[in-house]
Amino acid sequence: MISVRMKKVARDFGVRWGRTLMAFAGLTIGLFVAGAVVAAYSLLRTDLDAGYRRTNPPNLVLRTDAVPPEALRRLAALPGVAAVEERPLVMARVQTRPGRWWPLELSVVDDFRALRVATFAPDAGLPQEAWPPPTGSLLLERDGRYFMEGGPGVALPLRFANGGTASATFGGYVFDPGQHPSRMEMVLYGYVTRATLAAWGQTLDGTRLLLTARASIGPESAGALAPAVESTLAAAGVAVRRLDIQDVPVYGHQNQLDALLVLMAGLALTTLVMGMVLVVNLIDGMMTRERRVVGVMRALGARPGQVLRDYLLATGAFGLVAALASLWAAMTMGTVMARFLAAGNNFDLLTPRPPLWVAAIILAFGAATPLAVATWRVGRTVRLPVRLALMRADGQGGGAGVGMLGRAVILPLLPRLALGAVLRRPRPAVLSALVLAIGLAFFLTALNVRASMQGTAAAVARTKPYDVQLALRQPYPVDRLRPLLAGRAGVRVAEYWRAAAATPLGADGVRLGNAIPVVAPPADTRLLRPDLLAGRWLAGNTLSGNATPHGVVVTQKLLADVPALRLGGAYQLRAGDRVAPVTIIGVVREFGPGRVYAPAAVMDALRPSPADADLVYLALAPGTDQRRAAQELQDDLIAAGIQVGEVETAGMLRAIIDGHLNFITLILMAISVLALATGVLGLAACIGVSVAERTREVGVMKAMGGGAAALVRLFIYEAVVIAVLGWGVASALAPLISRPVVARFGQSIIRYPFDYQACPWGAAAGLGVALLVAVLAALAPALTAARAAVATALRVE
Repeated sequence: MISVRMKKVARDFGVRWGRTLMAFAGLTIGLFVAGAVVAAYSLLRTDLDAGYRRTNPPNLVLRTDAVPPEALRRLAALPGVAAVEERPLVMARVQTRPGRWWPLELSVVDDFRALRVATFAPDAGLPQEAWPPPTGSLLLERDGRYFMEGGPGVALPLRFANGGTASATFGGYVFDPGQHPSRMEMVLYGYVTRATLAAWGQTLDGTRLLLTARASIGPESAGALAPAVESTLAAAGVAVRRLDIQDVPVYGHQNQLDALLVLMAGLALTTLVMGMVLVVNLIDGMMTRERRVVGVMRALGARPGQVLRDYLLATGAFGLVAALASLWAAMTMGTVMARFLAAGNNFDLLTPRPPLWVAAIILAFGAATPLAVATWRVGRTVRLPVRLALMRADGQGGGAGVGMLGRAVILPLLPRLALGAVLRRPRPAVLSALVLAIGLAFFLTALNVRASMQGTAAAVARTKPYDVQLALRQPYPVDRLRPLLAGRAGVRVAEYWRAAAATPLGADGVRLGNAIPVVAPPADTRLLRPDLLAGRWLAGNTLSGNATPHGVVVTQKLLADVPALRLGGAYQLRAGDRVAPVTIIGVVREFGPGRVYAPAAVMDALRPSPADADLVYLALAPGTDQRRAAQELQDDLIAAGIQVGEVETAGMLRAIIDGHLNFITLILMAISVLALATGVLGLAACIGVSVAERTREVGVMKAMGGGAAALVRLFIYEAVVIAVLGWGVASALAPLISRPVVARFGQSIIRYPFDYQACPWGAAAGLGVALLVAVLAALAPALTAARAAVATALRVE
């Protein structure tokens, strides 16, 4: 008896094999995507942090005057110091191809074979003789290969801030997991020996110390160790120019990877839900068709639990087979996804393959998903009283009302017939429209997020309407700078700002964070249009009565980096031995590292040289080549004895923004493609079942002279009705999804809250995609109906 019931259940799955196949494919895709995301997460959740920690990242980074060897030995002997290494930085520019110069951050390494802090290693393919690099040779971090035109052995022209030039032999690539990806930051990272720096005629202005603290002295070991380090250097006569503390070092792009993992989790959940909807559609249709048969089985003595158990066994096997079909592909794709995301963030995976618990999760979800659906839907059917189960169903809807609606609609015959068919079977049509709506909603969300990201670049350009920024290595008198820029061809506006690096302190003098840039723009600046989020701008300081002479404005990024700061709070800024009391009077939104905008009174207290400038901002004439103008200007300033540390153009800033955001857009588009693929399957299943259930109707239409082309158009129109319904639902859902995604991702990825902007052509694009999906989904079932023989179709019960 059990075998007979099981054969009956198996036959139920095979009667509408097209729908079963579509549901199987949808569930398999959902499990594949969900499993791939879980597999990728299992690799990424620890490998980035573990790879970064393998480099032994520093807890303390100090910029100091030259440090004698004896002072280094004393630092290494301090209780709590695990390792100390001197690694000076030199800023330069490198030409990687004719006419293309890029910022170059050179790390000067004493011993490449005995790295102790912030370690790096030769990349695959680096010749043995290139490690350590010979005198005159330069190694680059491997992400710089995207900027290079030649390979190892080529000569790379260098230009230094002091006007010096050199030609470096490119030795090859190293892998430094502690560096940010060059493609995102638009900076190359180089590594040379002291002998090479000397051969190029360059001397060091101070040095940089990297220290790691022993974990055994507590979670705040670095902060507790800093006073002893400073006092040891002071005893040796070494001035500390800057001190940065990280109790727990964190990779700079960890927040971006975390946001990507959240995005991938949303993708997994979405596709799994869409697959479940297809299974619901399958089992719902099966139970609607087999309700009377189940009633007959009950009348013959079958217990509800027996019938339910048989269907649960079948659906569990159905889900388990789908899980097994997706298992290998999910594990493989998860590894590929993890490697792709790792490459985008410039780190290597340490784990070669996902753990076995990922496979267990895929199999468990595969069996549990259809079981949950079957328990609900089959349970409803088997619990019906036998009398009600044996009654002939009147359909899912329609009747006279549908007929009247169909006659009332002013439409041509075929679209009217298609609309009537959808209204006669509303439940499967609604479920199919829901599956498609989810896919379209993510497609529209991807377009909206992309539009918001593009709006971010435009917003940054509006708030910073300059074309070139020059950061000088030291303050220079404005009277010396102005003649070099006044009347220069292509320069419309030139402004000279003061800047200083200061450490934020509480009102009681307790250190709150690392050193931050403090800038003082001119009172009449034309090259800054602050995007005020709260409070007021510096102009309020000039008002009489309630003026705040030491009021400052901070960026939203600074508030995120230093949680102790808040609007309206009173603090201190310390630069060297100078301290200035400040009150935060406003918060502005700005892309880039956190900074403080201060009035002249605060800057005078930190650095009393009002006639000097540290930053030069330029607005160029329309049509001027920013890169070339900046290059020529930098060369001319260096020739005049002005040392320029860094140069940034508006185009470079946009490239940095795009480098951070394009990766996210790519992932979003991948989500929409996979979701739309599942939507195609759902719609195809719905149309396929409609064709199967209307076989006699098709035979009658063909017997009355209906052509094959008319039948194809009929079922395509039916798919179009469902697709338009899905498009309408998606249009309503997309803003509800897009707004939180935009708000969260801007803050999570670059700590810059995006302004939500709907894609202006998104609705039209969504409708076009919906119509295309409808045609693709309906074409195969419609052609099957058109090819059906009249005699065969009329014999179908």
